[in-house]
Amino acid sequence: MNSVTATPVRESWRQLLALAMLGIAVLYLMGLDQGHMLSLFQGEIAFDQNFIHEAVHDARHAAGFPCH
Repeated sequence: MNSVTATPVRESWRQLLALAMLGIAVLYLMGLDQGHMLSLFQGEIAFDQNFIHEAVHDARHAAGFPCH
């Protein structure tokens, strides 16, 4: 008998879904976040500091997201 182990289809879909969710989260953080994500931890000061925006500023422009 041939004992080849294949990845079950259900596991492949889970991996694909996890990768898609991670990609969407990265796109949100890089392209759209203006302090909202860190405001969960820092409160209102996160909107003034805008740390994630400043950290990925050049990548935003390279990806084609306008920010000012």
